[in-house]
Amino acid sequence: MKSKLITISAVSAGLIAVLLSIGTYFEFADVFTVVLASVFVLLPLYYNSYKGGLLAYLGGGVLAFIISGFNFYSIVYPAFLGFFGVYPLVLCYMRDKRVNQALRYLIGAIWCIAVFFGIYYYYTALIGDFFMGLPQWVADYAELVILPVAIVFYFAFDRFIILVSRVLNYYLSRIIK
Repeated sequence: MKSKLITISAVSAGLIAVLLSIGTYFEFADVFTVVLASVFVLLPLYYNSYKGGLLAYLGGGVLAFIISGFNFYSIVYPAFLGFFGVYPLVLCYMRDKRVNQALRYLIGAIWCIAVFFGIYYYYTALIGDFFMGLPQWVADYAELVILPVAIVFYFAFDRFIILVSRVLNYYLSRIIK
């Protein structure tokens, strides 16, 4: 049983590293690859191994960061390491421990908003104008734009992770004997 868990965790880490590296090199696909990489964090949870999921999350993130040449300018790594990689693990853990759904939503929404604002302030300090190419009113009212976007994105991502978790468990139960 341990060899299957180690194998699925290693495959998960490898897929995460590949997707995050693609997101780093092709900036038009960065958000898509971050969300898709968060799906593969769920693979070790088929064996109820949060440790395997955490190791896949960390291993894939660090490996992709090394492959990209320590690219601090990519939005992929702060987004994945701050929220998108670890949130699926926390969500599944809270669901297993039967934490109140309203409390789960509150914790997740505050966390997502904090990460969105953190990424905004980090890149504003790093490169200056975060909203290059967009209308000036977006940059002037950035905080008011980020807040509703983060809330909507959080609830969509939460539902997405729950759906993907069910689908993965169904298909993995059919594949792995």
